Amino acid sequence: MKIIPRLEVKQKLSSLKNGTIYAVTFIKKDGSLRVMNSIKGTQRGVTGEGLKFDPSSKGLIPVYDAQLAKQTPTTPEKCWRMINVNTVQTISVNKEVFTVID
Repeated sequence: MKIIPRLEVKQKLSSLKNGTIYAVTFIKKDGSLRVMNSIKGTQRGVTGEGLKFDPSSKGLIPVYDAQLAKQTPTTPEKCWRMINVNTVQTISVNKEVFTVID
């Protein structure tokens, strides 16, 4: 297990190669803990319309939820989620676990 500062979470996720599957453990808005498997760099469900706000200005990272995609394969546009950088606990990539500290 490796330790990374919270300031490097966004950098760590953006440095992953496209197609990489990774897991992020974070605290949801309702206070519950969630582990989400995501795929880096997928274009599934992207309509080209864009978002109505800038997620990075609010400390959010858009990710594609791979677990949800398996449950609803016919609606990939509904598999996009936002992760709050400030609530990320761990990132698991290629059998390496990175614990996030403040």
